[in-house]
Amino acid sequence: MELKELTDRTLELFGVDNPDNLGSALMESVSNTDKLKAFCDLVGGDLSVDWMQMVYQYHLADRKEKKQDYTPKSVARFMGMLAGDDETTVDMCAGSGALIIQKWNQNHDTKFKAIEIDSAVIPFLLFNMVLRNIRCDVYQMDALAEKEPAKKWIIKKGEVFGCIT
Repeated sequence: MELKELTDRTLELFGVDNPDNLGSALMESVSNTDKLKAFCDLVGGDLSVDWMQMVYQYHLADRKEKKQDYTPKSVARFMGMLAGDDETTVDMCAGSGALIIQKWNQNHDTKFKAIEIDSAVIPFLLFNMVLRNIRCDVYQMDALAEKEPAKKWIIKKGEVFGCIT
């Protein structure tokens, strides 16, 4: 699916008029089974791709001040292989979760710890984890600072979609 079609259909699904409002709508939808199912239908059930990364990177990434650029799928897949077969994988700059998704594609039983400093991308990350039913602890924090997280979410496996606390 082309980016314009993906963006337009995603905005329509979540009832927002522009990408700037998508993060709030995603946060409201992480516990909405109907929205999660509708998004699965929108992408043809293909959860091997980080669809949200495409939308975020093109419309919302702050490349000037924060130097935000996202990991290409091929690099994320390779890094997933390099991470090995540990029970838990840590992504210290998680963004929307592209690396986690590629590692999850290799092993659905892996547990993840995602660290992300930017509050604007966290709704995309949480949505991606819940959508795929990925066990993940998500921390909003600076991975290099020795400080407590500003926020923490725990995503546990559910029947179809993850459950966020």
